[in-house]
This record gives sequence, structure tokens and C-alpha cells, in this order.
Amino acid sequence: MKLEELLKELESIRKRAEPATRDALGNFAQQLKAYGEERNRDIEARNREIADLKSQIADLKTQLAGTDQVTRASPSDIAKSFRAVMDEFHAEAREADDVGVAIKTLDLEVKGLVEVDEQKTTLVLPTAGAAVDPTALSTFRVSFAAVPAVPAEVAPEPPPEPPKKSRARPKRS
Repeated sequence: MKLEELLKELESIRKRAEPATRDALGNFAQQLKAYGEERNRDIEARNREIADLKSQIADLKTQLAGTDQVTRASPSDIAKSFRAVMDEFHAEAREADDVGVAIKTLDLEVKGLVEVDEQKTTLVLPTAGAAVDPTALSTFRVSFAAVPAVPAEVAPEPPPEPPKKSRARPKRS
């Protein structure tokens, strides 16, 4: 039974009731109507929340569908990216006002599938949620070590030229 039907039934009972009961039923009808309006607002809010959650679920499903994609990188690109990390730490150490911290060595192991074609070798890296047989993966190991930078030699300045002797004849007196 809907709220409107309850209110109509209550109104028909109210019309037949005694004056004291009629007033009590009138107050009850107002409270019932206010309660119904509050419930309708709650239902609308929950429906909006459900719609938002459905939208989030759809977004997450789209993201999950995208995790089937693989990442491909050449071994040199992987090495260069981690070299950049080392360079960044060393730059920070050189710029430090007090004591700088540097990475002395960095050992890296990357597991992936090796793809070789006529032009290049590529590592195919599995995504976080991918089901991959670990025995099918190859290991790419790289060790980085800090190497001191040797400043370029500055060419020595040429020695100054000796003063030229004057070829003027001495004066006779």
C-alpha cells in the first residue's frame, strides 16, 4: 500500500471519528506525510549514490580491460631510465648544502618476455594483474655503479712570447 492510499484511508476514518479522535488522526496524518516525504528524499539520495557507484564500477571495468595491454621496452631504454635515477640522486648530492647522499651501486633485475625481431630486441613486461608463467620470463640484469666524473683537461695556455729584440743600430757619438 502506498502512502497516498494510507492517507486517503486515514482521512475517511477521520471523517467518521469523534472530534478528539479526529484531531489526533489529523496530527497523525501530518506526521505520516512528513515521514513519507523524508523517506522519498532518502530514496532519491540513495538512487543517486547507486548511480554514482554504477558509474565507478563501469570506470573500473574499463581500467581493468586496459590492464591486458602490455608494456614493451628495449633493454637500453630500461637501463637509461634507471641511469637517470642515479644521475638525479648524484645531482641532489652535489647541490646539498650539508651532507649529500649518493647511491653507490644499484642492481636491477627486470623479468619479462624477450621479443626479438629483425630490427631490435624488446622486453615485454607483464602488467600487475597478468597471469604469467614465471618460467617463461627472462631476467634482464643491470648493475650500475657510481663512477667519479673526471673533469676535462683544460688545454694549457701557450707560454708568453719572449720580447722581441730590437734590431735598431746603436747610435755613434
